[in-house]
Amino acid sequence: MVLSLVLIQVVTFVVIIVALRFIFGNQLRVAMGRLQDLHQESLEKEEVLNKELERARALSQSEISRSREEAKQIIDAARHTADRLTGDVMQQAQIQAKKLIAEAGELAKKMEADVLASAQEKAVGMAQELVSRTFAASGRQVLHQQFFDEWLGELALVDKARLSVKVKSAEVLTPFALTDAQKQKLGDVLAERLGYPVTLEEELDPSLLVGIIIKLGGLEIDGSLKNKLAKTVKHLRTKNV
Repeated sequence: MVLSLVLIQVVTFVVIIVALRFIFGNQLRVAMGRLQDLHQESLEKEEVLNKELERARALSQSEISRSREEAKQIIDAARHTADRLTGDVMQQAQIQAKKLIAEAGELAKKMEADVLASAQEKAVGMAQELVSRTFAASGRQVLHQQFFDEWLGELALVDKARLSVKVKSAEVLTPFALTDAQKQKLGDVLAERLGYPVTLEEELDPSLLVGIIIKLGGLEIDGSLKNKLAKTVKHLRTKNV
């Protein structure tokens, strides 16, 4: 009797597993294939960025080496003629050599900074593309709602001195239309931070994907996903230096 019950439970379990695999198998394979394609694209783009960074570093090292060689030649020439040159000339040669090395170092830093900035911009673009291709519009709207609530909480803590502007209206860029409740919350926070109420002029901008940008005259408050990603990438880069 007990053995029969065990067999029945085993058979039932196997049938449930087969049924679940039949129902969700195709969807799971499609989703996994999509994620694998996106992952492969990310790896390929990351490899391109790494190669660009290595090339820039190689160029900067070459520039430093060349400048050091020029400096060495200047110093050697000065030493060879030291018997007939005054101490002032030798000093000028050393100053010039140090200047060349310093200029080469600055050039190398600038080249590396430019490559890193380009890599950062591409990384942010890749992340935005991943969000755009992974989430449907409804999914991005849910993410936008959560992002908006978090950003609004941060805005409520901003020092009032940083928002010392005199405007009658606030231009609001958003990828999804704000609900009445969101407009009310945003208007209340802005009024509290500015010290007076403003009219909200809403403009839809689907390219933002997620987040919001507020323009108060010449002052811009960027609460977009792109800006959040850029800050995150910059923080990680600084942390790893």
